Amino acid sequence: MLKWDSLTGVAGHMNVKYDGADAERHLLDAGQYSKSVDGSSRLYKLVSHYCLHGEVLSARQQSDLRCFSAPPREGSFDSTLVILTALTHQYPAFNDVYKKAFDWLVAKVMGYLKDALSGKSDVKELVEVIREEAKSSAELKTLLTNGLVKSNDNLASLMDKMISSMPGLIEASKSPMRAALAPVGKSCDQITQFSDSPYPVLISEPEALAIRSDGEIVVGEAADYQINRIFALSVDSGACRLEIEGFGGTHHGKISDVGLSLPNNPYTRAFDSHTPLKVRAKPVFKDGELHRLFITEA
Repeated sequence: MLKWDSLTGVAGHMNVKYDGADAERHLLDAGQYSKSVDGSSRLYKLVSHYCLHGEVLSARQQSDLRCFSAPPREGSFDSTLVILTALTHQYPAFNDVYKKAFDWLVAKVMGYLKDALSGKSDVKELVEVIREEAKSSAELKTLLTNGLVKSNDNLASLMDKMISSMPGLIEASKSPMRAALAPVGKSCDQITQFSDSPYPVLISEPEALAIRSDGEIVVGEAADYQINRIFALSVDSGACRLEIEGFGGTHHGKISDVGLSLPNNPYTRAFDSHTPLKVRAKPVFKDGELHRLFITEA
């Protein structure tokens, strides 16, 4: 395995892992996979440039950073993207000791973008997380004062900087983020950015649905729900039509629980017998109304 922290010119690296559906059989739709790698590359470079230089790349602007894809390991579609720069020997932030801090910062910003595009973000909370980490990390503080803040003011201006620049970064990230999620809900159930790190960014089908949508879609927190009746159910895809306690009418749902494929499982029993079922699920709301329920267990 390559030791990315020791390679000259490498500012940071991001592993991308695909899980669920066809990915469990080590298969992904070729078109979706190529689109995902391209989107992940554009997104990673966009956020890396922002964290390093404190500016949002415009559509026609060139960055001094380059993003490369390393070979996936045998038997896996999991990808490793590497950010390289020609400034390694000129800019102190690219000394080996700063690479972990750089990866941490990029991961936190990418996690924020995922939340922002799925309707649940708080830039002030992000700033506080970064400030708190910088108190114990001289490397992160150096990165910030040379990049996002560009001043040695003990990070006092970080809040203003990020509040003013985040709307532009969110808008710029929409297209590459949507491309990166091309297989999610189709040939895989979720992707995880920075999957080999202590700070992974997991994007599952509910978040992918919200990120792809042009409407006001918000992903809620996972909670317990009472399903009064399952009216339709596909054992192959997990798609279903549900009557849910507390919500009028019927709603679309998706069951991602692997137990659905087992004989005599709780879902098919409830469907066949028209009996209620308690489930754990994550809701997706559109324009304030329940749009779809993603069920993970019963």
